[in-house]
Amino acid sequence: MKRIKKAMCLLLTVLMLAGIIPMGMTASAATYNWAGSWGSPAIESGVTLGEDEGIHLQDFIPAGSTLRTTVTPTIGGTQIRLKFSNLFGKKAITIDAASVAHTGETDDVVIASSITPVTFNGGYKSVTIAKGSEVYSDPIPFTTKALEKISISTYYKKTTTIYTEGLYGGTTYLAASLGDRTQQETMTSVATRLDFTSGTITYHTIPFLTRVDVYAENAYSVVLLGDSTVTNDMYLYLAQKLHGNGIHNVGVVMSGIIGNALLRKGTGLIGKVYGVSLLERAKRDAFDVAGVKYIIVKIGVNDVLHPMLDSNKGKLPMMTASEIIEGYKELSAQAPAENVKMYLCTRTPFKGYERAFMGSKDLTWTQEGEDILLEINSWVKVTATRLNYYDGYINLDNLRDPNDSAKLRDHMTSDGAHLTSYGQIAAVDLIPEAAYGVNRELTDVSTILKIDPYIAPVVPETTTKAPSDNGNSNNNNTSNNNSNSNSNSNNNGNPIVITPAQPTTSSPTGNLIVNSQETSTINNANQIQVDNAVNNGNLQVGTVIDNTDASRQMAGFAILAAVSIAIIAVAAVMLIRMHTPSTSLTRGGNGRAKQKRRV
Repeated sequence: MKRIKKAMCLLLTVLMLAGIIPMGMTASAATYNWAGSWGSPAIESGVTLGEDEGIHLQDFIPAGSTLRTTVTPTIGGTQIRLKFSNLFGKKAITIDAASVAHTGETDDVVIASSITPVTFNGGYKSVTIAKGSEVYSDPIPFTTKALEKISISTYYKKTTTIYTEGLYGGTTYLAASLGDRTQQETMTSVATRLDFTSGTITYHTIPFLTRVDVYAENAYSVVLLGDSTVTNDMYLYLAQKLHGNGIHNVGVVMSGIIGNALLRKGTGLIGKVYGVSLLERAKRDAFDVAGVKYIIVKIGVNDVLHPMLDSNKGKLPMMTASEIIEGYKELSAQAPAENVKMYLCTRTPFKGYERAFMGSKDLTWTQEGEDILLEINSWVKVTATRLNYYDGYINLDNLRDPNDSAKLRDHMTSDGAHLTSYGQIAAVDLIPEAAYGVNRELTDVSTILKIDPYIAPVVPETTTKAPSDNGNSNNNNTSNNNSNSNSNSNNNGNPIVITPAQPTTSSPTGNLIVNSQETSTINNANQIQVDNAVNNGNLQVGTVIDNTDASRQMAGFAILAAVSIAIIAVAAVMLIRMHTPSTSLTRGGNGRAKQKRRV
């Protein structure tokens, strides 16, 4: 027997050397596993009037309603699973039915032949999620393709209060008629889009759904972890870069929260929206993401800016660079000892950012604040990697204005702090390949899209274009300058896109996806196209046609809209009359804690 084994080993060696059997082939050459493909971190929804124990205002889903959320996976596979969260709930919630399908021509429509039921706990149609809990669906046999939208529909028999939601990364619609619509192609007549705008910020409400995982060969995921400077299209541009270079096994998950800080939870009137501190949520939103191997961190600007806000004067102590650096060390210490690498981004500047909220200026740039960020950047570049807190850093200094390093290049920012699509593309191309596990140089996404992000775009005199009607009763003017690049995204279903002068075939989409709320300042002399109308206002009540439940549902819509509008109105009054503290909605920006040395 020993002679036979030796002979077989010798034969295999000869075959490999001869090239008949590939050298890399082993008994477990290809493995299939779960990897994060899409995400929107959970935040506690609603507005608190007064201190933490004050009056709470919440949105809710009317009884008998169906929601449909459209998202864009960043990696394809043969199975998916969905994660739903009631993390901040005050009581249990029940999803009575759910389905997934490929998205149709508009985001509130799906391809009927692709509708697939979603089950829980081994085959059950419904699931009850206890307060403070999160659940995964059963694995669903459903084939996805990277950067092609899918829609998740959920049905609620009872009125359901929304305590937990995401605010970026998808588009959610409320069906215009009552009943279980999870198995139907359309949402019937007019669907209400659950977006609302407060000042310069548009929130894309995503109740309960926080993650889509894909089952794929040799798959792993990269997480962009941070504040509102990563709640934009950077994760999609990175996915485009990967797929444009023939890399199809890497999922990119956005784990940013607007206004999020490294060391503090959100405070003030809408502080809940800003989430708990990144140190508190890192495990849930980064380290526990399925298949995570690389984490890119861009956080810390809000730790500096929040105490500087006029509305926070005397209420939040100024943070020092040393305190924030200690926070980065603590984040490093939380990382798993093996198999996860972290890269830390340098802080981007904020000169020119006034943090206009509810129409009033709330922030004045100071050299003191800039000096704190520069001190942090010096630590990131010199010490963080050398002492093995992180695996590397990502230097974003190229985004700074060559004539004034305390500010971003004009065409790369929408408001002085947050990146336009040009800034996002430039930032993605500054991320070294090692930060997401690739050991060769890739073609830049700017090359794939045939866009030079460092060339300031030409601004035409007239850019207004009538939006097409996707059934949402929305009015949008593309010349409207919403300084919030958080409300951009091709996965929000209604993007403005810039068509390159010469179509590119290397890009997965063939178009440059541009922030849906950006103005013609990012036109670059190419044609601006509005695919569908963008809801740039508050929750709207759509007209119900041919619906026996019209009066009931209209009442539900009216209440839902009224609550949202009341929240915004109360927020305005509180800010104007009471000067209630509120925190900055900044958006941010090299890698992983090796755990070898701690100071």
